[in-house]
Amino acid sequence: LKQVSLCVQYGNTPASAATYSVYGLILCAQVNSISTGYEFGQLALQLLSKFQDREYKAKATMLVNLFITHWKEPVTATLKPLLQVYTTGLDTGDIVSASTAPAIYCFHAYIAGEELTKVANEFAIYKAAVAKISQKTSLSVNYSNICHQAVLNLIVSGTTPWELVGTVYDEKSMLALHEQTNDGAGLWNLFINKLILCYLFQELDLAVECVVKAKQYFGSGYAAATNPLLNLYDSLVQLALFPRFSVEEQQRILQEVAQNQNIMQQWANYAPMNNLHRLHLVEAEKNRVLGQNTVAMELYDQAIAVAKENGYIQEEALANELATKFYLDRGKQKVAKAYMEEAYYCYARWGSLVKVKDLEKRYPELLHPILQEQRFNLNLVETVSRSTSSSILTSSSGTTNICDILDFTSILKAAQAISSSLELDQLIANLSCIILENSGAKKSVLILPQEDTWQVKAITLINQEPNSQTSIETILNPQLVDNCQDIPRRIINYVKNTQETVIIDNCQTEIPGVIGEYMLQHQPQSVLCIPIINQGNLVGILYLENQFTSGVFTPQRLQVINLLSSQAAISLENARLYQQAKQALQDLQQAQLQIVQSEKMSALGNLVAGVAHEMNNPLGFIAATLQQAKPIITDIFEHLELYQKSLPSPSNEIIDHAQEIDLEYSLEDLPKMIDSMNMACDRLTNISTSLRTFSRDDKDYKVPFNIHSGIDSTILILKHRLKANDHRPAIQVNTNYGILPEIECFPGQLNQVFMNILANAIDALEESNTGRSLEEIKTNPNQITITTTVSNNQVQVKIADNGVGMNEQVKQKIFDYLFTTKAVGKGTGLGLAIARQIITSKHSGTLTVNSTLGEGTEFLISLPIL
Repeated sequence: LKQVSLCVQYGNTPASAATYSVYGLILCAQVNSISTGYEFGQLALQLLSKFQDREYKAKATMLVNLFITHWKEPVTATLKPLLQVYTTGLDTGDIVSASTAPAIYCFHAYIAGEELTKVANEFAIYKAAVAKISQKTSLSVNYSNICHQAVLNLIVSGTTPWELVGTVYDEKSMLALHEQTNDGAGLWNLFINKLILCYLFQELDLAVECVVKAKQYFGSGYAAATNPLLNLYDSLVQLALFPRFSVEEQQRILQEVAQNQNIMQQWANYAPMNNLHRLHLVEAEKNRVLGQNTVAMELYDQAIAVAKENGYIQEEALANELATKFYLDRGKQKVAKAYMEEAYYCYARWGSLVKVKDLEKRYPELLHPILQEQRFNLNLVETVSRSTSSSILTSSSGTTNICDILDFTSILKAAQAISSSLELDQLIANLSCIILENSGAKKSVLILPQEDTWQVKAITLINQEPNSQTSIETILNPQLVDNCQDIPRRIINYVKNTQETVIIDNCQTEIPGVIGEYMLQHQPQSVLCIPIINQGNLVGILYLENQFTSGVFTPQRLQVINLLSSQAAISLENARLYQQAKQALQDLQQAQLQIVQSEKMSALGNLVAGVAHEMNNPLGFIAATLQQAKPIITDIFEHLELYQKSLPSPSNEIIDHAQEIDLEYSLEDLPKMIDSMNMACDRLTNISTSLRTFSRDDKDYKVPFNIHSGIDSTILILKHRLKANDHRPAIQVNTNYGILPEIECFPGQLNQVFMNILANAIDALEESNTGRSLEEIKTNPNQITITTTVSNNQVQVKIADNGVGMNEQVKQKIFDYLFTTKAVGKGTGLGLAIARQIITSKHSGTLTVNSTLGEGTEFLISLPIL
C-alpha cells in the first residue's frame, strides 16, 4: 500500500506495474473490492505497454493473469498471456516467472474444461521446457505435478482415482514433505485437487476431510481461480451428505451453504461466464434436499445450459449427472436416462475415460442402449488416453532433442493449433498449415481414408509474393488419390501398403518402383511421406516436399514432424469421434426435449382431463334436471293460473302471502332463471369440451384437427394468466380467424406449441410492464393477436404480442436447446426448442420469429395442407 501511495504521489515508473498488480490481487481477494482490484490489474498492463520496459513485464503479466483477470473475464482469457510470460521471462532473465507461468497455464486449461489428453500433453511439454532452463526442480513443477497427476487419474487410473498416486506425484510421500516444510501452497493445491476427485467418485467422507484441510490453507490460494472451486465443492459435498444428519445439523449445513452462495453470487455477478453455472448447480442441489422439486428441475437445466455456453464441459457433465440422480430418486427413469446419456457424452468429450467407466459401473441400466449399439466408440478414447500417458512417461523420464529444435512456445503452439478444432475441415486446414510451418517443406498434402477409398483432402502451398513476402494457401477440394495429378501416387501407395516413412533427396532412392511420372516431371529436391498411425491403424498419410532444396527433412526435423503427426493422429480420430458424438448428441437432445416436456405436459393433460371428467357427471345431471324442470314449472304456472281464474276473490291470507313472496315477479322471473341456468350449463359444457380438446392423447398417426379449436382450448387454459390484476389490466387476445380446412396432424403436440408460444407472449408482456404505471399500461394495453390464414397450400398461424421484443443476438438463439432469457427458476429453455422440433420434425412445417426490440414479437407457424 505504501508503494502504491508513492506511485500516486511521485508518478509511475516501470516498476509500478508490478506494484499495481500485487495491490490488485490483494483487492481481488476481498469480494467487495474485485472491481477496484481488476482496474489496478488493467492499469498494470497499461503501464507495461506505455513504458515498453520488459524487466517487470513477465512478473506483472503473470500476477495479473493468475490472481486478477479471471474475476471478471473467462479463465480462458488468461491462457495466451501466460504462455507469453514464458518467452518474456527467458528474454529478460526472469526465470521464476518463465518456469511458473506455464504451470498456471496448464492448471487454468484444466479447470476451464480443456480436453484432458491435450492438457496432459501440455504438462509434459512444460516440464521438459522448465528442465531445460532450470538446473533444479522448481516449486512450480512440484505444484504442477499435483494437478498433472489429477489429470492423469481422470484419463487412466487404477481402482482408486481419488488418490493422487501415480507416475508424476505420490501424495503418500509428498504430504509429509509439504507439512515439514510448511508448504501451504503445496498443501492447498493437493487438497483442492483431491477434493474434486473425491466428489466426482463419491468418496464423500474423504471429500469432507479435504474441505477441512483446504480451508486451513485457504490463505495460500488467496485470489486464485481455485477459490470458487472450494466454494462449489464445499457446498456440493455438504448437500450430498444432507440426509445423514439430524435436523439441527441440517440447519447448520443450510446456513453454511447460504454463506457460500452469497459469495458465489457476488463472484457470478462479476464473472458469470466462470461462476453462474456453479451458483445454479448448488441452488439446484439445495432445492433438491428441501423437496422443492420444480425449482430444482429448472435450476439443473440452467446450470447445464450456462456451463455448456461457457465451455465448462466437466461441470456441464457434473450437472447432468446430479440431475440424473435427482430424477432417479423421483422414479423418473426415462428423464434420468436422458440426463445420464448427456453426462456420459460430456465426460467422454472431456477425455475422462475413468469417469466414463465409473458411470458405466454405477448406471448400467441407463447406459445400456448406448453400450449395446456402440454409439460411442470408447476404444478410441482409451487409445487417446494410453497414447497420452505413454508420451508423458517418455517425456518425463527420458531425454529429447525437441527443445533443441523448437522452443517450448513453438511446440505448444503447434500442438494446440492441431488439437484446437474438432470440426474436420478446420482441423485439416490447421494441421496442413502447422506442419508446413514447422517442417521446412513448401508443399504439403493430407490424404485420409473415406469409406473404401483414399482421398486427397487438402493441398497446402507456400507462395512467394512479388514483394518478397510469403503466403500460405490451402486448397480443400477432396478428390480420389488415383485421380489426383498433384501427388506422387506411387510413393503414396507405397506408404499406404507398408506403413513406412519414405524420405527421398534429389529424386534418388533405393526403393524400387516409387519414382514415377510426377517425380520425373516436377523433380522435387526433398520429399517426405509419412503414415499417420493411431493404435496401430493407418488413419492418414502426410506428403511433404521442397521443390528447391535437398536434405530438408533431417532427423531433427523428422522428430518434430513425428511429434506433430502423433498429435494429428489423435486429433483426426477425435474429430471423427466428435462427428459421431455430435450426431448422437443431437438425437439425444431431441429425445430429451420430448421426454422432459412430455412429463410436464402429461401431468398438465392428466389434470385437465381429470377436471373435465369430474365436471361431466354433475354437469350432465344438472342439465338433464333443468330440461325436465322447465316443462314441469310451465305446468305448475298453468295450474296456478287455473286456480286464479276459479278463485277470483281469494282470502286475505292468500293475498298477503302472494305479496310477501312477490308472486308476480317470481312468475315472470323464474323462466328467465331457468334459461340462464341452461345457458350456464351450455357454457360449462363448452369449457369441458375445450379441456378435453387440449388434453387429448395423440395416436401413432396423424388425424384431422381443427386448428381454431386447439388455439381456443389453449387460451382457455391460460385464461387465469390473462385476467386483470393489481399491476395491469387484462391482456387482450384478438383472434382474426380465417377459413381453414382441417389438417392432418398430432393435435396434442400442436396444443403444446400453442401453449409454449402463448405463455412466452404473456411473459414478454409482463416484462414490458416493469416500471410502468397502471395508467401508462392502459394507454398502450397489452395485446396478443392471433391470425390464421391459408397461403401457398399451407395453414399459417401468426401469434404476435406488443411486448419488449428481442435483439438480434436473442433472435439467433431463441430456438436453441436450453437457451432462455428468463430469470433463474422461471424458464428452462425447452419450450420454444420443443415447439420448433414438433413443427419441423413431426409436421414438416416451419416455425420462425420476427421481432423488433421495444415493439414486440411475432411467431409464424406454417403447416402443410396434406
